[in-house]
Amino acid sequence: GSRQDWTSLVKFLEREGLMPTVVFSFSKKKCEEIANMLRTLDLNTAVERNTAHAFTIQTMARLSPKDASLPQVLATCEMVKRGIGVHHGGLLPILKEMVEILFSRNLIKVLFATETFAMGVNMPARAVVFNSIRKHDGSKFRVLEPGEYTQMAGRAGRRGLDKVGTVIMCCFGDEPPPQLVLRQMLTGSSTKLQSQFRLTYNMIMNLLRVEDMTVEGMIKRSFSEFATQRALTNNDYPKLLKRGMKALSKLDKQFGENEDSRIGGCEDIEEYFHTSSALLSLNKEALFYLIGCAGPLGGGSLVTGRIIFVTAARKKGFVNAPAIIVKAPVVSSGNANDASSIHLVCMVLCSKGYTKPINDTQNKVKEGTLNFIGESKNRYYEIKQIDLDEVLFVTSVKHKIDTSKLYSESSGKKTLNTFGNAKPVRKVNDFGSFAGMKPLGKKGGKEIGNLGGDEDQLVDQAVGYLKDAEKNERSLQVVDLSECTKGARQGDEAFQFNALFKSIVERVNILRSFRSHNASNLFDNFVAVERKETLRRDIETLRHLLSNESLQLFPDFLQRKRLLKTLNYIDDNDTVCVKGRVACEVNTCEEIIVTEMIFEGILNELEPAEIVAVLSALIFQEKTTDSELDSELPERLRSACERIKKIAMNLGELQSNHGIQLVAKDYCENSLKFGLVHVVYEWAKGIPFKSICELTLVQEGSIVRTITRLDELCREVRNCSRIVGNPILYRKMEEASVAIKRDIVFASSLYLT
Repeated sequence: GSRQDWTSLVKFLEREGLMPTVVFSFSKKKCEEIANMLRTLDLNTAVERNTAHAFTIQTMARLSPKDASLPQVLATCEMVKRGIGVHHGGLLPILKEMVEILFSRNLIKVLFATETFAMGVNMPARAVVFNSIRKHDGSKFRVLEPGEYTQMAGRAGRRGLDKVGTVIMCCFGDEPPPQLVLRQMLTGSSTKLQSQFRLTYNMIMNLLRVEDMTVEGMIKRSFSEFATQRALTNNDYPKLLKRGMKALSKLDKQFGENEDSRIGGCEDIEEYFHTSSALLSLNKEALFYLIGCAGPLGGGSLVTGRIIFVTAARKKGFVNAPAIIVKAPVVSSGNANDASSIHLVCMVLCSKGYTKPINDTQNKVKEGTLNFIGESKNRYYEIKQIDLDEVLFVTSVKHKIDTSKLYSESSGKKTLNTFGNAKPVRKVNDFGSFAGMKPLGKKGGKEIGNLGGDEDQLVDQAVGYLKDAEKNERSLQVVDLSECTKGARQGDEAFQFNALFKSIVERVNILRSFRSHNASNLFDNFVAVERKETLRRDIETLRHLLSNESLQLFPDFLQRKRLLKTLNYIDDNDTVCVKGRVACEVNTCEEIIVTEMIFEGILNELEPAEIVAVLSALIFQEKTTDSELDSELPERLRSACERIKKIAMNLGELQSNHGIQLVAKDYCENSLKFGLVHVVYEWAKGIPFKSICELTLVQEGSIVRTITRLDELCREVRNCSRIVGNPILYRKMEEASVAIKRDIVFASSLYLT
């Protein structure tokens, strides 16, 4: 808005009795600009002006004459007398306190503030004005979240004084925000809490030094693991694990006792099961890749009429059963990336000893639809929906057959996955891993009549194909899946897929070499192995959930611990070494950079003023245009800065090599910012604050905040020098701390005195 816009707005607020008002702007510079536009306005009465003037005199009495003449101090004092104030992070701390106190006493009628004023400081107003509803969050501009808007707008309305609070959004000639945007901002749900818990090297080493708490225990107590740990407690997983292990022990015992029944064909059933499981997994991966790059038909591998072999023992009652595809896979756009959502429909040949169930459910199934069971040539067959992870392998045999007469979708509706309610078609001792643990029986029912007419001949033909495939299974070739990808994708993915296909062929040959492959009692033994191996897998999953390895930050912890061992901060027994004890003293900035600086002796060669100047690069975090080192600085100081930059780069590369997710250059740039090196150096040399402000564009408040935190870092480095036994550095750090603790930077708080 222009000067005229803001002047009109303030006069409107005064006329309508809506003061005191907080105007939120998401830029420090903008707050200053708007406040300076209102130099001609005086919102205080003579009495209020005198009261505000008296308080500013009391505040300035705490400063030296030179500090009291700072441009920011003079501008702020003149502004508050007229009932206008500014509050942001670039303001000197003592000026921020003065503005807050005057605002709470109703001596500031209009306050221009950034978002931080709404956080933590209890300063209600009668009205709140938004200069904009868009803010920069560090990476991009976006509209305020509902929680952010509520936090700031909630300042409008003083308890016990105002019946309502007024919120105004400024447009100043621009188009107002769209109604949908405003509705979302005003009434949208609050932002979900996200854990900001992060492991630091300091935290890891401090926890390794104590016995009462481990790093894993600290991670479990963090908010990021709260939901997981609560679920583990509520679901009583430890007891469930105990029950599962007991059941597994019983199954293993029963399996061992039945060893005699496996003599004569199924002695190697366990190896056969594991090979089948691996083959099912490989085919799922290969077919999913084919469907993704060559279309739903998998480059021709899954066309109707193709002979495949399927295995789904406990789920559907098939082990190495021949099947003919009667409906190719259908891939929906919403589930293209989910292999479990891709299905094909097949006519599956039942085993020779199959007994057809007789129940009401089967009686209602229409001929030629899903789950239909028919008979032809003295063998039963089923129309089944097959998942990708149930395809054992795809053969090169393909028959030309009218599959539309073999299968039709019931009632004209889309085929759904009906296995959730399907009954087993043969006696399969289904086993719930942890719940109930009771075998499921089968029910009797009525027989289904055969198809008639020409369709009978078509069914006989299809069953004949399946019986031939069953008889000649060992001689059937696996379809060359690598040929199906021609013209689709090339490069590394194609190379990896070719290797995957070779693995499938090898596993098929291995599977056929087992004695169990053609054993008459294969199914029953396969089900027994699958039951106990499924339970064993579930137990391992539970163990993992209950172990430290399931913690989200556990891999990061292991990577950081390996790095600490590489740098000799801890030994092989996780005992903290001298370097680790030094790093434990540093909490203000990157502890490993400071530790490496101390052990490389960089600080030993510098004077106290140069030391604090170098350390300021670790404290100052704002982006500036003058981040390059000034040529006026001593050569020794510039050399030290280059050396710590090299240390940071080396540490960044080392962390990246240990698997920690960061880029060495970004780590160096984020850890070190040299924008205030010259400023801090001159301050430590005794130059007045007014003079050092002329050396940089950084605002006064940011300079004070950096120097204040720098004093804390000086004390930490002093303690580090005591641990390593360096009395010279110890004395230098004491001198450096004294050099920067003076004048306006360490002025006493108005709230305390």
